[in-house]
Amino acid sequence: MPSICFVEPPYGWFAEQLDPPFSLMYLAAVAEKLGWKAQIIDMHSLETPLPEADVYAVTSTSPQWSTTLKLSERLAKEHPDSLKIVGGNHVSALPADAEASKFDLCVTGEGEKALENILKNPQNWKNRQFQFIHGESVQNLDTIPFPARHLIDWKQYKRGIFWGKQLLEPAVGIITSRGCPGSCTFCGSHVVMGHRTRFRSINNVVAEMNQVITEMGYHGFNFHDDTFCVNRNRALEICKKFKPLNVVWRCLTRVNTVDEEILSAMKEAGCKEIIYGIESYSQKILDSLHKGTTVKQNLHAMKLTKKAGIQTKAGIIVGSPGETWETVEETKKGLRECPPDYWNISVFSPYPGCAVATDPEKFKVKILTRNIEEYAMVSKGYKGNVVMETEAMRKADIEQARDELIELCLSLTGVESS
Repeated sequence: MPSICFVEPPYGWFAEQLDPPFSLMYLAAVAEKLGWKAQIIDMHSLETPLPEADVYAVTSTSPQWSTTLKLSERLAKEHPDSLKIVGGNHVSALPADAEASKFDLCVTGEGEKALENILKNPQNWKNRQFQFIHGESVQNLDTIPFPARHLIDWKQYKRGIFWGKQLLEPAVGIITSRGCPGSCTFCGSHVVMGHRTRFRSINNVVAEMNQVITEMGYHGFNFHDDTFCVNRNRALEICKKFKPLNVVWRCLTRVNTVDEEILSAMKEAGCKEIIYGIESYSQKILDSLHKGTTVKQNLHAMKLTKKAGIQTKAGIIVGSPGETWETVEETKKGLRECPPDYWNISVFSPYPGCAVATDPEKFKVKILTRNIEEYAMVSKGYKGNVVMETEAMRKADIEQARDELIELCLSLTGVESS
């Protein structure tokens, strides 16, 4: 039986072991369906042992890219006869970077169909010059096999559904859709998933959840959808289907997609936490980020969610294009008006694929370095590294604003960033 080893390179600056590599579980399921023996290695360091395999498939985000390059050199030296593939967000945004690696193939976009074509005839790809393959988007998500969760040692991961500090259930990652219709200037997820949202059938989602409950005994789910409530009627129908499952879950959605009815349905279906990309309580900043939301909507969604009995987590960005001390104070005011239950303060980081990274002059910002090793929206100690300046704020100003926002959130909530 041919073998394939899927590899998640180490992050280095932020490695909390919250979740296993979700995308690799999907790809491993595709490989197993084709009759391959699959393994998944989540590397803690570049010295993590790797098993022998006919094919190595490595995924990489931008924060991982420097270690991914070193990993390619290690694979070329230790496994010269194996086929070596790289994919993920970074090479989808900057495919030319992959040419400087020791990989044989670079897959951009979604990986399932591309991997299937490669594994059906792996001999066709060996001993050739470096090649690119663009992964075609999967239009019918129900055709993808469920993630190969059986390949993961779940004891080493910390993701759970909490109420306050109480763990209700350990949780697994799951999606009901791919793609986001938004065009936020800080986000580059579209380089893989696209801007059009594609949905799984509700029955397919429920079947996967039942498999997790039956085979793993888990009743906790962490939904990775960019916007869980992007289709209101579908979200309401999903909640009806969730109620008999006796599950608890958390999700991410936009503030302009919720109202009292849908929040009530989510509460009854077991939703314990909603993560909102608040980003800022300054309308000037929301407009510069192309969020398509308002400060009023931010506050309304937070208040409605708390009223419904669902915990809120606010994602805040500091140092966005147009940021000034005045806009920072507006964000502080919004946080005080409706304190979140959980929070995360990130610094704006112009990662490859996002609009600001592509055209900083348009957004009137100065990118201090293109060395991605220095980029960290959040890091150890939850203090992201500032690598960009706005017209009104220098690096030291943004660092001070970041620290003040962190201190404020700590005082308002009594909990650290999560």
